[in-house]
Amino acid sequence: MSARRSRPTPWQMTVVGAVAAAAIAFVVMLAVGVLRDGVGTGNPLDYWAALGRELTDPVNWRVVGVCALLGAAVTALIELVAHLRRRP
Repeated sequence: MSARRSRPTPWQMTVVGAVAAAAIAFVVMLAVGVLRDGVGTGNPLDYWAALGRELTDPVNWRVVGVCALLGAAVTALIELVAHLRRRP
């Protein structure tokens, strides 16, 4: 039998929250940008051009970074509240 796994540390949870928020923001920004600029134009190459524009747009990467920071902050706050509630 394997040993029982312990609960992740608050730092691990904070990193997971940051990565999850950044991944969600990345997918949403990429999908919205490609759908806005590269679909329905009739030119099949517009999709790839729109994908390239979205991957190189600094605004998208700033949004991903800000969402990562917000995800880390919210997760850290949740972990802090959970820690304070567990204390006697």
